Amino acid sequence: MDLANWTDAELISIREKLHTWCVKRQEPTWANKFLNWTGFVGAFAFLTGLTDIFFGGPNATNVLLVVVGILACVSWYKGDKQRKKNISFLEKLDQEISRRRDKS
Repeated sequence: MDLANWTDAELISIREKLHTWCVKRQEPTWANKFLNWTGFVGAFAFLTGLTDIFFGGPNATNVLLVVVGILACVSWYKGDKQRKKNISFLEKLDQEISRRRDKS
């Protein structure tokens, strides 16, 4: 994405929205902690289901644990990946805004 073609107003607007999102995401709220625990609980459910399948044989409960664990881990991974992308994009926006200020 080429930020050089964006107007100053667009850059500042997107930067403010992303900065607000980052501040909200870093607050110690229940929802932010829940996303982190989702990955841990998902891994625990996956490993528990896999262990039970290995030692007790496959049944519906164990397969459900594995599937729910995989879904929780994928959800956590995608959320964390999007958070990193947003932070990286915010840094690029900051660099572009500071570059334009230096030119003026």
